[in-house]
Amino acid sequence: MKSTNTDDKQSLRSSSFDKQSFSANKLRTAGLKIAQEVAGILFDIGAVIFRPRQPFRFDSGILSPVYVDNRLIISDPVSRERIIKNLVSLINKIGKFDTVAGTATAGIPHAAWIAQKLRLPMVYVRSQPKEHGTKNQVEGSIKRGQEVLVVEDMVSTAGSSARVVEALRKLGAKVDHEVAIYTHDLKESKENFKRMKIKPHFLTSLKTVTEIAQKRGYLKPDQVALIEKWAQDPKNWGRKMGFE
Repeated sequence: MKSTNTDDKQSLRSSSFDKQSFSANKLRTAGLKIAQEVAGILFDIGAVIFRPRQPFRFDSGILSPVYVDNRLIISDPVSRERIIKNLVSLINKIGKFDTVAGTATAGIPHAAWIAQKLRLPMVYVRSQPKEHGTKNQVEGSIKRGQEVLVVEDMVSTAGSSARVVEALRKLGAKVDHEVAIYTHDLKESKENFKRMKIKPHFLTSLKTVTEIAQKRGYLKPDQVALIEKWAQDPKNWGRKMGFE
């Protein structure tokens, strides 16, 4: 029995949907594998420290049960090569850029390696202008209208990202994307990126890092729950837990 035109159209639509669904699932699976790989790297080099009962205090004053020091990556040639390879792959999927901008100071080395791999110019951006000399906030050459990619080593509240994006846009740069190795995935960071109209892209996150730590036996379920509570309300977590 011959199929009707309607049947044929339905079949085509189903086929198209199946291909799109397969492609999306493939991308999600690839993203998860990379997130797990990078989380494992950070954990292996000692960049991630969990202290649920002796929290760290950030510059902002926030108490945190987790501290991520991605500066350790620069001292491990094998790990940094793997991470830069994943960052470059991620960037190629995002689109084309004219310049790479590293955030001072932790984002600078990663931006430099990325710029070298992609054969692109690079600048770096201070949190505020210098008080002497040229009083520049952005070091390097930026041309009006250039597509600039911001590179951070990690994101907590995205406050530093906001300052960097603002400085670049003041010079006439077009800034729509930021990449980082790691994110705490806090609500405040999401709000800041939304306000800035920036699309953030990360290799891994707090959720994946804690999952890896739990699988390896370094964190118990109750400690994971405690860290998740911090991520939901970092500003008040210390007080609620009785640390201040």
